[in-house]
Amino acid sequence: MDAGPPAPVPARRRRAKRPRTEVVHALPGRYRLADRRLRGDADAAEAARLALLGVPGVTQASASAVTGTALVRCIPSVTAKRLCAVLGAALGDPPRPRALSSAAVQADPASEAHAWHAMPAAAVAAALGCAPKRGLPPAEAAARLAAGGPNLLARAEARSAAAIFAEQLTSVPVALLGASALVSVATGGLADALAIGAVVLLNAGIATTTERSAERTIQGLSDVSPAPVPVIRGGRRMMLEVAGIVPGDLILLEPGTLVPADARLITATDLTLNESALTGESLPIVKDADAGVAVVAPLAERRSMVFRGTAVTGGSGLAIVTATGSATEIGRIQALLGDLRPPQTPIERQLGEVGRELIIVNGAICAAVAGIGLLRGQPWQAILRSAISLAVAAVPEGLPAVATTTLALGIQDMREKQILVRRLDAVETLGAVEVVCLDKTGTLTANRMAAAALHLDGALLAPEALVGARRAVAVALLEAATLCSDVEETGDVLAGSPTETALVRAGLELGLDPAALRSRWPRKQTVPRAEGRKRMATLHRGRNGTLLAVKGDPAEVLARCTKRLTAAGEVPLDHAARSAIIAANDRMAAQALRVLGVARRDGGGDPHDERDLTWLGLAGLADPLRPGAAEAIRALHVAGIRTMMITGDQSATAYAIAKELGMPRDGEVRVLEAGALRDLPPEALAALAPQADVFARVSPANKLQIVRALQASGQIVAMTGDGINDGPALRAAEIGIAMGGGGTDVAREVADIVLATDELGGLLEAVALGRATYANIRKVLRYLVGTNASETMLMLGAAIAGLPEPLNPMQLLWLNLISDPLPALALGLEAPEPDVLEQLPHDPRAPILSPDDFRRLLREGAVMGTAALVSAIGAPPGVAFHGLTLAQLAHAFLCRSETHGLLGADRPPTNPKLLGAIGLCVALQAAAQGVGPLRRLLGLGPLGPAGWLGVAATALAPLAVNGMISAMPRRPRQGGAHA
Repeated sequence: MDAGPPAPVPARRRRAKRPRTEVVHALPGRYRLADRRLRGDADAAEAARLALLGVPGVTQASASAVTGTALVRCIPSVTAKRLCAVLGAALGDPPRPRALSSAAVQADPASEAHAWHAMPAAAVAAALGCAPKRGLPPAEAAARLAAGGPNLLARAEARSAAAIFAEQLTSVPVALLGASALVSVATGGLADALAIGAVVLLNAGIATTTERSAERTIQGLSDVSPAPVPVIRGGRRMMLEVAGIVPGDLILLEPGTLVPADARLITATDLTLNESALTGESLPIVKDADAGVAVVAPLAERRSMVFRGTAVTGGSGLAIVTATGSATEIGRIQALLGDLRPPQTPIERQLGEVGRELIIVNGAICAAVAGIGLLRGQPWQAILRSAISLAVAAVPEGLPAVATTTLALGIQDMREKQILVRRLDAVETLGAVEVVCLDKTGTLTANRMAAAALHLDGALLAPEALVGARRAVAVALLEAATLCSDVEETGDVLAGSPTETALVRAGLELGLDPAALRSRWPRKQTVPRAEGRKRMATLHRGRNGTLLAVKGDPAEVLARCTKRLTAAGEVPLDHAARSAIIAANDRMAAQALRVLGVARRDGGGDPHDERDLTWLGLAGLADPLRPGAAEAIRALHVAGIRTMMITGDQSATAYAIAKELGMPRDGEVRVLEAGALRDLPPEALAALAPQADVFARVSPANKLQIVRALQASGQIVAMTGDGINDGPALRAAEIGIAMGGGGTDVAREVADIVLATDELGGLLEAVALGRATYANIRKVLRYLVGTNASETMLMLGAAIAGLPEPLNPMQLLWLNLISDPLPALALGLEAPEPDVLEQLPHDPRAPILSPDDFRRLLREGAVMGTAALVSAIGAPPGVAFHGLTLAQLAHAFLCRSETHGLLGADRPPTNPKLLGAIGLCVALQAAAQGVGPLRRLLGLGPLGPAGWLGVAATALAPLAVNGMISAMPRRPRQGGAHA
């Protein structure tokens, strides 16, 4: 069959555009690539070689400027397409926005195949489809976010109500109840079995409701939205919510930034990060975008990377996001943990041990009761049912749950008072704090600095007293201080640190125009303050030449000066002038002024080499004490908490402020300078640190050193702070407290507790609530252990005396249901006692219930049990049951305080929730007697006036006896180590 004429051939065919980078030879694991741009350009060839070597899986790479080709040897999984993209990017190709699919970009960074830290920045940008200066196009970022999901870490899923309810049904007490129900069915007691089932369901329902509420509170501890971060997208800088970050985004790293995702550095200028959250290294880590990092380098050595959860402490940088959400290093670590539920707190662990001990003791007592019954020939079925019911009633089930619930209730109380708790066990630790390390600026002082005095040309003057030639020297000083600052002026508002804004404001008052000054002297380079460097230097280049401005610690700046500025001009800085400056510095510091030295160097030069400076003078800045600070310090001392001030100021300044605050309790201020700590062995520092009231000239590393030294001496330490560099010390302390809403994100992120204001009253409130929560757990324990012991004493006493069973199994179950959960929960809601801050901190190393405590609780239970036993002997049936139930409810009032009575003027404030709980329980108890079917189920008969009098006596006599015994002086509970 004729196929027909061939199709016509077009007269001209469009010639396909040849790619700039192409594969000219390919074998598995061996590729030769060609690119015209390599020819004759040795630098391009070397850049290409390094870029190709940075590809994970590449074992060898070479590039020739003669042939214009590159030879690559690699593992088989490395594709030619990928090698071409990397080579093209190294030679200047613009990145392809769709180098990887949106889904692949989101998922792939977690793969071990991407050793981003070992790849050149250009290769990373090419692989992630990002322009190194413009970032992702907004449309592409939106597509990646839709494909990969938000940049969020996995959270612990709260247990459902059904799961909590099921957990209640698998506890040891419920197992005992189930056994009792089976025995009841086997012995014909169907009604008893149904009643037991109802008790189980009701008890489990109450426990589920309270635990569910507690879990929601605990879940809420992490509900703190991180602050938006600066990002470049489409060539524009914008502030973006952390959840919206995607792989390929360009993030700007600035002091105080919390890194929102794992990222490869593109540029870094004096960049340091605190990576303690990830690596455990507390000191700042220096980062380098150009660092050569091996593929197998451990996390702590990947200097070309920044990681989610770390914080920028200094310098600046630009980085391209390589992983978000659960694909980040911290997300992967979290995934390895599996179960994200928080570990038990120390109190929960202690209460679990108490519960196990009580099960063993009460189990032995129940066995003894059963053995006595068998010896007396009682029916074994009845004995078994009674023993099981007694075991259930006598064991206070769920003691760790009581702790969790009480801690959660304490957290809710704190939130109502604008105290944000970030960690569950922080509440109980607050009550044990023995030392508070207080950051001076912004905590003890108002952080509203103003220039109070200037020392220049040999004279100490107030700024308003400057006239004549000395005014010109002051202008020179304040000009240099303004140039050497990061203050931004917006209208009439100055934004910057309090120290720098005070100096700029002083210049404004002398007629300086900061904007015009900076326009005349544009800044070209900055060398910021850093660890071991207490000064800042800025290099400026203007129409009239260059200028280096320096300000900082007077001693450091003065040591680098060879001349000084006077009204007559520059003169040599001789020994006499140096001595006069040092003496002036001491006088100003003794007046509680923060003193800075200011200098300059005409002609500029290297800002890292600050020799041959001209001394301009000293600036003394006053920062008034925060109102109420001295009173708060006294209140902390009354509470048995020692206060220590930590400051970067000079010793004389720190001494004067501490004296004014009344920080030393014996009137003598002991100051330690950070320089004296540097060479001390750890054991010597641990012995010396607790003796100090003030630590002066402190760096961030010194703060961490001080906290660890205090801990080594056995102290429970709370650290306050609000700055970027406070992070390591806040994390290391038992309690890190971020002060004020104006603090940095870094401080708030690592702190255990965040206060809404900088007022020390918030700290006192937090300590009071922490102590109250711990005390409330002890109150709940006292109530549960004492009341359950009363039932054991009653049943054991009756068995030993050969009396009939005073309480039947159903009455024991009713007692357990009525008297345990609601009063215990209400006791956990007690407000702080009025003198809670006049007591010593509790010792966290001591058990929550000491042997003395156990003896007291057993004694109180024995008194209630004995009263019920007496009524069981000579009173009508039912009196012991009603009397013991009401005695237990009345005992809740006695458990409200360990130090105050029920009727005195110093009695605890009214607890409406406890009154409501007791009222409801009393009403239910009345129903047990008044409702016929319920009365018959419990085996109760009618009660006459004599019977009700017996009930009242049985209920009130133990309250009176235990109240009188409690009022007797007893040995106080041991306080903390400092007590």
